[in-house]
Amino acid sequence: MSNLLDFLTYLNVNGKETSYSKIIIYLLTHSEAVQSMTISEIADTCYVSPATLTRFSRHFGFSSFNDLRKTLGNLVGMPPYNGLRMNEQEYRLLQTDPKEYLENYSDEIITSIKDVLKSIDIPEIDQLLQKIHDASEVVLLGYSATLEIAKEVQVSFLSSGKILYLGETEPLQKELIKGLNDQALIILISSYGTLLTKDPELTRLINNSPAQSIFITQNTKNTLTNLFTQTIQVTSQNYVQIGTYPLTFFFDYVIRRYVSLFGKK
Repeated sequence: MSNLLDFLTYLNVNGKETSYSKIIIYLLTHSEAVQSMTISEIADTCYVSPATLTRFSRHFGFSSFNDLRKTLGNLVGMPPYNGLRMNEQEYRLLQTDPKEYLENYSDEIITSIKDVLKSIDIPEIDQLLQKIHDASEVVLLGYSATLEIAKEVQVSFLSSGKILYLGETEPLQKELIKGLNDQALIILISSYGTLLTKDPELTRLINNSPAQSIFITQNTKNTLTNLFTQTIQVTSQNYVQIGTYPLTFFFDYVIRRYVSLFGKK
């Protein structure tokens, strides 16, 4: 699924008219049909060669076009609620009693925000903000929803005169990391550690970089936290259904606290 989200990122950056964009649009809108089509038939439909489809697949991290087709097949067989952080019981409740579902959903959001309040260590955050202020360069990393949080952080810090660098694509993220020295800082924002497991090469680059690295997450069970200089867990437990609400709340505070400490007087 993670690779398929990269399709949307590509569309958002490159528009609809490139050859790869047209392939993406066709595959995502005909994901069931392509299961029974040959690579030559798909290539003809997209007005490209089979070799282009193979290069396309490898560009997005698939070992082959058949690997890509298999991933699309998994998407076809996936329940409609699977990508919405819902289980079947919650899905059925939403169908039969939307009011009760909404109340349960809002209760979990409120509980998670209260958990952030209990988990947050203000001196630790102030130390992080001092590191950001002092760093020669700060690179933000995120994926999907956390990339949007990173963009908001980037814009907000600019009002205090601090430029943070953000790679919206994996190649750019890797290039940014490669250029860092020991006075720089990497901040990876990930709700559940997906970015780490999705791209081992990115993880390796972070681990080998001379820059300090900060991992900020909601996932209290992530096993890769030892790769980072520091890990900040914004909640004491996972809240799978509600997505990035805890991280969003956490960074709202972080942004405002930075302004209070280092903003223009």
